[in-house]
Amino acid sequence: MSESTNEPVTSSQPVTTSAAPTDGGSTSRVGAAFVAAGRVMTEAVRYGIVIAQLIEAGVKLALVSDIVTDAYKYVEKCAVSVDRLADQAAALAVDDDTVAEHRDAATLMRSVLAEAEAMAADLADLSTSFHATAAEHEADYGSVAEAANAMPVAMAERTFYSNR
Repeated sequence: MSESTNEPVTSSQPVTTSAAPTDGGSTSRVGAAFVAAGRVMTEAVRYGIVIAQLIEAGVKLALVSDIVTDAYKYVEKCAVSVDRLADQAAALAVDDDTVAEHRDAATLMRSVLAEAEAMAADLADLSTSFHATAAEHEADYGSVAEAANAMPVAMAERTFYSNR
């Protein structure tokens, strides 16, 4: 047996280490596989994010459409109420200018109702379009994304698949 001493190292010589193989050895192939797998995961995440964002935009637009519709209904009720006040004022012989101002206010309220209703309808249509776009995108590319994620080999660079 060799005898070992527990004396501190006093040499100022640097410690040498061996570098990772760069000759195409297994370590570099494993690293390349991790990089390729990372790219596939990044593409899968991007695909999932696009679908999620389209669906989220559709839901938000539907909510805005509902808010505009609720506001439309509220303004419509206000217009009816102001008309009723104008009728009451006229029955009580309130001056014509005051009655006319109430009728003008109700008319103004109704004039924006058509625009608000059109906006709510447009938002609802846009929401439907976002949901349809998400479904179509998933139908067109869902199987491609699944196949890419299930590939047993590394995926080529993204530019390889580009037709531009």
